[in-house]
Amino acid sequence: MALSFFNSKECEWADMSVHFAGVPVTKIRGLQYKAMKEKQLLHAAGDEPISIQHGNRSYEGQIKLLKGAVDDMNRAALVAGGDDVLDMAFDIVVVYKAKGTRGLQTDTLITVEIKEFEKGWDQGKPEMEITLPIVFLKLLCA
Repeated sequence: MALSFFNSKECEWADMSVHFAGVPVTKIRGLQYKAMKEKQLLHAAGDEPISIQHGNRSYEGQIKLLKGAVDDMNRAALVAGGDDVLDMAFDIVVVYKAKGTRGLQTDTLITVEIKEFEKGWDQGKPEMEITLPIVFLKLLCA
């Protein structure tokens, strides 16, 4: 099957579903995640680099949720013996549905932990959004 890079249908927000610890999340407003690998130019004779050296991989991102979802996660942490979401570790599965010439894609964030959370409210705002910075151990893309 030939892949079409220029005429394929782009993924839309409605084409994505997200699961935390196997539970679908409907109160999600945003999700960003990235994989990084340390890379450094290696210099030797002359002033031009002779290669690129590779180091450790790392993974981080952020999840934007409505307050009710964070409250649910805090309650789940209490049931599991923790104090709040900072004591939880879980996988996140992001599924991008197949559409047109674009095939199904699944990204799995392995062993996600939340680094911090902050609640705040603005006058006139009908809902509270909370952005949770995350770190995780591995990103599997299939």
